[in-house]
Amino acid sequence: MSRYDGIDQWALRLHGRIEYAETVHHIIPTVEDETMFFRESNLIPVSRASHDEIHALYKTKKAATQEELKQIIAQKEAGGI
Repeated sequence: MSRYDGIDQWALRLHGRIEYAETVHHIIPTVEDETMFFRESNLIPVSRASHDEIHALYKTKKAATQEELKQIIAQKEAGGI
């Protein structure tokens, strides 16, 4: 969370809103791969609303949503927004 100043990266990137993150979302769910639980490249800080939105998208567009989340992480690590 501190790497992202406690800001919800999904809301910022997709909706242009600044919201406080309340949790971290595991891009690859831990039930699919336990080894990804603590990997920073698999974690993204989000608000409760964004977390719910992401999980809803996983039901219909999981791979595309995961790719978008990975791009958000990559952009942040490269010094972007």
